[in-house]
Amino acid sequence: MLQAGASARPVSGFAAVHVYTHGLSKQAKWALNGNFIPIKASNFTQDDVAVYAYFQAALYSANITWQWYDPTGQLYSNRTTQAQCQASPCTFVQGLTLAGTGIYPAPAATKYGLWRLVVLANGYALYSDVFSVNPVITEEDSWNFNVTQSTPAVVHGRLTVTIHPNNQTWSTYRIYMPYGANFTSFDAASNRTLMVSSYNESMPGSVVVNFGGARADGYRFTLGFDLVYGLNGVNGYLGVGYSFRWVDEPYSRPVPDARPIPETFMINLPRGSTFVDLIGINSMNLNRILRGESQPSISFGVTLAPHQRFGWAILYRDYSWANSHVQPVTATMAGLNYAQKQPLPVFPITLGGMSLWSGVMSVLILIASEAVSPLYGRTGLLLNRKRLRIAALLLITVFIIATASQLIISQQPVPSAATTTGR
Repeated sequence: MLQAGASARPVSGFAAVHVYTHGLSKQAKWALNGNFIPIKASNFTQDDVAVYAYFQAALYSANITWQWYDPTGQLYSNRTTQAQCQASPCTFVQGLTLAGTGIYPAPAATKYGLWRLVVLANGYALYSDVFSVNPVITEEDSWNFNVTQSTPAVVHGRLTVTIHPNNQTWSTYRIYMPYGANFTSFDAASNRTLMVSSYNESMPGSVVVNFGGARADGYRFTLGFDLVYGLNGVNGYLGVGYSFRWVDEPYSRPVPDARPIPETFMINLPRGSTFVDLIGINSMNLNRILRGESQPSISFGVTLAPHQRFGWAILYRDYSWANSHVQPVTATMAGLNYAQKQPLPVFPITLGGMSLWSGVMSVLILIASEAVSPLYGRTGLLLNRKRLRIAALLLITVFIIATASQLIISQQPVPSAATTTGR
């Protein structure tokens, strides 16, 4: 490839278009004589204003097309301009906006990785260039949630922030935390207390930490708070299933903020609880690490994308509250339905059936015994009245025992509903 000012042979071309030099620059600056002054680069950050592509060519007239392909290979931008050059060679410049000069950066600033530029003239490829767009990390977050009690919920949180301010001008930190209360903050290195302001009236949920002056790169502080909401009981009235849900909305961070934030999370569940599952919001897979048995702790890390909603929900079981609030409840059955249905050992009959059978049989035998009595004349029946009376007495005894058993059983708590827990 020949540089600007080289003679005769072009780098590439077709028909009446001859390219002598091309490249990428971090600025678009022109000299007094009209020559383009590039700052050549192939690596850009999302804080750069734009990526300026340029080439020097000899041509009379052509339709120049600039095609920008993002790291996924998708066509991000396609621009065509009419180019004319009366006195060759001429320099042509086109830009891809990154941070720009306004409040909000362009979407290209959040597409990190290797880009490709293809330049065409009248539909024919002239050349291509590749470059990278890299993220700028200005904040790293570490979250720690300690769930000490599930019902009523008692959760304390700590957010440890490491900032990388530009030009040491970051003297305060603001975050939107409507789910927090009782905020405290201190310097991580010296444990010096930092002033925390909560704007519950003018800006409800907004919290500002004052550093007391501009801080250098790598300054770290911790913000402590009590969780107001986010932990809820689920799945049943016994109070043993819980969901701990946390969400970071795009508006939670200072605006503008197009930079990614690496985050780590540590959630300590109550002692004696059981971890069930971890579900991510706008995240397909969270590579969690589960530690501990008597007191589970879950840790994982993500990179929070700019202007993207992210969160997670942890499902777990905790029987400690239910076990400490057991209230025995005696349930007396109405009537003898439950007692009558109790089966008897060995005999294929229930307690109610035995009571009915013995009662009926004892009455029949007593009637038969009286029917053969001498008081009623001779009947022609040869029966032993003494044995009949003994059998009748035995059946009456069985009837009395069966009936008494039903009454006793009916006054006992039903085994399946003997104990319940109240909330």
